[in-house]
Amino acid sequence: MSKTILFISTKGTGIPAYRIRINYFKRALEAEGYNLIEFEIDLSGIKKYLSYLFRSPAKSLIDMSKSADIIITSVPPILNAITSYKIAREHNLPLIVDIRDIWEEYAKTEHSLMYSVGIIQAIIREYYEALKYSSKITVVTEPMKRYYEERLNIVDKIAVISNGTDTNLIKPSGEIKRDVDLIYLADLNQPYHNLEFLFEAIKEENLTLTIVGGGKYLHSLKDATNNLRISDRVLFAGWVPYENLSQYLCRAKVGVVGRPFIKNIEYLYTIPVKVYDYLAAGLPIAGYGPAGSFLEEFIKRNNIGIYVDQQNPKILSSSLVTLVREYGKYIDKVRKLAECFDRKRISQEMVAIIKNIIH
Repeated sequence: MSKTILFISTKGTGIPAYRIRINYFKRALEAEGYNLIEFEIDLSGIKKYLSYLFRSPAKSLIDMSKSADIIITSVPPILNAITSYKIAREHNLPLIVDIRDIWEEYAKTEHSLMYSVGIIQAIIREYYEALKYSSKITVVTEPMKRYYEERLNIVDKIAVISNGTDTNLIKPSGEIKRDVDLIYLADLNQPYHNLEFLFEAIKEENLTLTIVGGGKYLHSLKDATNNLRISDRVLFAGWVPYENLSQYLCRAKVGVVGRPFIKNIEYLYTIPVKVYDYLAAGLPIAGYGPAGSFLEEFIKRNNIGIYVDQQNPKILSSSLVTLVREYGKYIDKVRKLAECFDRKRISQEMVAIIKNIIH
């Protein structure tokens, strides 16, 4: 009799990066014959605040979990892990928590008021209880692995399953002309892309930029391009389905990824998933943000682009001009690197973990 895996995730619109990651895990597990069921936590509107306040599983989830042999969840939001933990503990089920970002470090600055009064700390304590209970924790980078080993005082429980890309779905095509200088993939519901710095960098140069993504910050970013008088060179393409992403990426010459110039562990220890999709499209990477980040190390170790750690848009501007001019010599090299991070191969690592836990 095949085993049943319960995925607990968050309901949302579109297909964000974490959903793509989970979907590839699910396909690999289905191919191995596992039964998959999924519950989506609704965090829309007032439900978000009520869910974080009470942090109690829905009755329908409790009923669904009775047929499960193991629970898998992915964070953030960390409510996924807390809810999964309560269900797993109630039914004595193994739990796997997939961590994509160090949300608790991000929350210190972005939710400073709630952090200062102790609300965030209480949620984090319960989150760490979930992690300590779990049978396995997966993270996306080695620095994240070391972070949680130290925080949780655990060894041999954390595995690195890198983010990745689909090199068959995203790949250069001779039919698509590279007529856009820069591209930036962004969830514009998040404030940490530091796109204003990129706008300042291209202001004095005749560089074109396409921004793929949407969200609540879209209008303010459009206003910023108008104020800098670069709106004629910046295209906001909106949300694009993952299966259609290649036609946008492969029109560009350079993929850009940015973060605020803040020494926040969240920005230092992670690599945004867009980086791997850029590589699949044959794009060299232009990164900017705090010095000493794992993204900076990744770019420099593999010699796949440039990274600017100084808050000076003129330095970024000069680097972008050079990289756009020389993009052609990177195409084959970055494609070869992308193949090391193919999602279908990476997903087999999750299959191996599941097999080891539930025989």
